[in-house]
Amino acid sequence: MKTILLAAAALAAVAGTATAADLPRKASPELVVARPACAHFGGFYLGGNVGWGYHNSSYLDKGNLVQTIDDDLPTSARLSSDGWNAGVQGGYNWQLNCTVFGVEADWSWTNLRATANLFDGDAGTQDALSVESQMKWFGTLRTRTGIVVDNVLLYVTGGLAYAKFNRNVTVFEDAPVTTAAFSASSTRWGFTAGAGAEWAFAPNWSLKSEFLYMRFTNDETTFTGQTINGINFGVPGRSYAFDNQDDAWITRIGVNYRWGGVR
Repeated sequence: MKTILLAAAALAAVAGTATAADLPRKASPELVVARPACAHFGGFYLGGNVGWGYHNSSYLDKGNLVQTIDDDLPTSARLSSDGWNAGVQGGYNWQLNCTVFGVEADWSWTNLRATANLFDGDAGTQDALSVESQMKWFGTLRTRTGIVVDNVLLYVTGGLAYAKFNRNVTVFEDAPVTTAAFSASSTRWGFTAGAGAEWAFAPNWSLKSEFLYMRFTNDETTFTGQTINGINFGVPGRSYAFDNQDDAWITRIGVNYRWGGVR
């Protein structure tokens, strides 16, 4: 009888162990790290900006107008200048998670005035040529695309550029002392490309910093020869073509206010 009881107890222990092994084990908790959400840049925005620019301009006197005064005066030159710019911008951003795509338009005043003073190289009083290309204002229409890292949008941008240019050419004859001035004005189109960063420092507000390169199509300015003080500057009544090429680098900082948009 004792033997039977011991056998039954052993059998019950084995059965209990097998039953416990068959039970599903409770999963151990996993460590879940929450990914921080990036800042929101979606929606419409408006703002202003200030900055600095560098303007290059080259000219070619295709009709040799200045050499009717002195054949030592150059028929081509490259001009440059730097100066301030200030303006406004506005646009719209679409944001998906931390990726942003947008469109932006801007318009700026500037005092970029590239000039060159050129001489014939003679001793004493010299015949001279002064050439000026002034960018009065410029604007762009661009797309932007980038990613948001924490609360900073890093982006590249590109599109159309346009600007107003004033051209001035002054020729000085030393004997007799006579000056002739030629001027023209035109709006030019071109392209622009650049990159920037924008920091969302408060709800709906952000600070931006960007640089742009702008290049404009060749512009042919036409001047008409004239007689002043008995001196012919070119053949009177004849048209003389000056070819102009302009480009500029722009850096600026600005502030934007945003509203609307869906995360």
